[in-house]
Amino acid sequence: MFSPIGVVPRIIQSITNNPDYSMTIMNSKQLAMIPIGFVLLWVYTGTYLIIFLANLQNIDPNIIEAAQIDGATDSQIFIKIIVPQLYGVIVLTSILAISGSLKSFDLLFAMTGGGPAYYTNLLALYMYQKSFIFYDYGVGSAVSTVMVFLSIVLVTLIRFVRRKVETMEA
Repeated sequence: MFSPIGVVPRIIQSITNNPDYSMTIMNSKQLAMIPIGFVLLWVYTGTYLIIFLANLQNIDPNIIEAAQIDGATDSQIFIKIIVPQLYGVIVLTSILAISGSLKSFDLLFAMTGGGPAYYTNLLALYMYQKSFIFYDYGVGSAVSTVMVFLSIVLVTLIRFVRRKVETMEA
């Protein structure tokens, strides 16, 4: 779709009557992350939407009705009733998002291969390139160790924040 000789550029060429049109969004350092962001949103939004929707349906409507009878506004109901009941789901989706961001190798490799000028390189793709393209196994191993350490730190941080919020609620 984002290829300069793909379907989308051909359609744009026929619409604009400009046969020299070249879709260079994936070749631009400033714009290359935009389509990657759209693809990542497309891939993961549905999963998180289903998780949140399933848990929103588990919230007891009697609690919300009681809050409305007591005179709570919609924003108060959201902040003081709905968000605390979704706290476990928020933590779960945060962990899933962190692990998903660390495994985004496949999309980046398929879409850009790390280019232009390594501008779209992330840790997983950098590790692959160092290990299997440049045969620098030491750097690849070091990058993978940093990725594991980073994921452990992020998960620990999320757990710490969760405990802190739980103690504030008690």
